[in-house]
Amino acid sequence: MLKGLNKYLLAAVAAFALLVGKPQGMLGQDALIREGDTLSLEQCINIALQAHPDVIGTQKKVEAQQSVVGQVSSQNYPTLSASTNYSRSSPAGSSTYSDYSSDVSVSQVITDFGKRETQIGLEKENVTVTEFEASDKQRTVVYGVCEAYYGVLAAKRNVAVAEETVKQFEEHLKQAQGFYEAGTAPRFDVTKAQVDLSNARLELIKARSSLQIAWKSLSNAMGLMDVPPYDIADDMDFKVYEITKGDALQKAFSNRPDLKAQEHSAVSAQQSLKLAAKGLSPSLSAYAAYNFEGREFPLDEGWNFGITMDIPLFDGHLVEYKVKEAQANLEQANLATESMKNDISLEVEQGYLSLVEYGESVEVTKLAVRQAQENLDLALGRYQAGVGSPIEVTDATVALSDAKKSYIQALYDYRMAEITLKSAMGEKMP
Repeated sequence: MLKGLNKYLLAAVAAFALLVGKPQGMLGQDALIREGDTLSLEQCINIALQAHPDVIGTQKKVEAQQSVVGQVSSQNYPTLSASTNYSRSSPAGSSTYSDYSSDVSVSQVITDFGKRETQIGLEKENVTVTEFEASDKQRTVVYGVCEAYYGVLAAKRNVAVAEETVKQFEEHLKQAQGFYEAGTAPRFDVTKAQVDLSNARLELIKARSSLQIAWKSLSNAMGLMDVPPYDIADDMDFKVYEITKGDALQKAFSNRPDLKAQEHSAVSAQQSLKLAAKGLSPSLSAYAAYNFEGREFPLDEGWNFGITMDIPLFDGHLVEYKVKEAQANLEQANLATESMKNDISLEVEQGYLSLVEYGESVEVTKLAVRQAQENLDLALGRYQAGVGSPIEVTDATVALSDAKKSYIQALYDYRMAEITLKSAMGEKMP
């Protein structure tokens, strides 16, 4: 019985060791994605916002800046300190003796004529800046997830097209072999069909490899490494996104977190200028202390209190140059804001034009697929009737494959144009 208990104990210890030894990131990833899950784009985005290191890093930056506000705000509270000292001395010609001392002191800045309030306001603005920077990082991460998500969908469809092409050439090879054996087609038809099939299989290998890379890119975009096999929902079908260019630009100026971060950086620069201008302001503080000291117990007691006025008289022009620096930083921040508005305007313009362009491309490539299919049907019919050539069948089959891949690319481009425009507007994606 004891041996059996030891076995269970060893098994429990081993399981615990494996659990502890497993990287924390992997534990979290297993919880976010389970084997066999079929994820929507929204679910992939939510996973990225929970797990991506860049998102978590910007959140920590916000927390750090909030702590800076607390550090500056601590100046509004009094400081309390206590100290004690013991020394033993033996001066020349005197006997050895001990000295004891202890004191408790408190000090409080009464006023520094607005410097503390200005600095607190400055650091609060910096918190706002980091919060908008964190939102902008989320926007970038979400865009990357969308791009990788639709990249997987496009790659999956390309694999399906490659598989269809392989099947088509396999059927054509069987047909050519049958005609050759019946004496109605030359050996060339068989050889040509074999070469076409080999080329189609090579394209299928490439398509499957691209799909594997696309899957890895999606997991990486979500901030994950080793995840169990999962699937995603296919929502790449064509859906028109309606918006005017004017509305898109207005939304961009209202919503873009990087623009808001830059605007608040300008406000922060204004606060820095005000703080620099107060560099020569006096400060008034009060202090009080109670102490014990002496060579023997009981020690003598004493106390003191007072008010201190600190008035800077000359600092070697330090404040003057700090003000100049702050003024230049403010001007630079204002110019950077205007420059960013120009960049956003161009980004929205390009996104809108791309949306229109790729929307038209979808309709054109869709028509091309239908035409290529009709052409292949005609080529196959002519070959079956003995009046067509294998080269005509090959060309028609390849043309259909290319048309389908062009249609898939157009769908991907349109969906990414929509995502790009929404990102440029600072809108929720997808």
